[in-house]
Amino acid sequence: MAFNAQAEGIKITPGKWQIQLTSTMSMMPQPMTKTMEECITADQLSPAELMKDSGNCKVSDVKSTSSDLTWNMVCKNHGGEMAGTGHFTSAGSQMNGSMDMAMNMNGQALKIQTKWNGKRLGACRSEEHTSESSHVAISYA
Repeated sequence: MAFNAQAEGIKITPGKWQIQLTSTMSMMPQPMTKTMEECITADQLSPAELMKDSGNCKVSDVKSTSSDLTWNMVCKNHGGEMAGTGHFTSAGSQMNGSMDMAMNMNGQALKIQTKWNGKRLGACRSEEHTSESSHVAISYA
């Protein structure tokens, strides 16, 4: 039985998802694309889990509606600071979004844009409830 989890008001249906990420960097000639299949549980969709600070990154200015989530993020590492914004949109069984980050590295501007889209494939099988079962394919577009 499928049910919708609320993440800061956003409707996302837990289950097996196929997610494609495409990252473009100003210093790389071609984008990198990664496709994954992953079982996403309701616990992973909690507001605290979705927008928690990770490592040296701090998330702020989180705003949400029933279908959209936006945020700002600042990451500090290797003596530098990277800052940017992100947005996420969900229709329950489909999602998409992007995050734009920028930093100055040794006098050169570095910009990274990551776009993602995903679709729910169905229910998770019991053996798929761990992250070890994710399938990842990487290609260069």
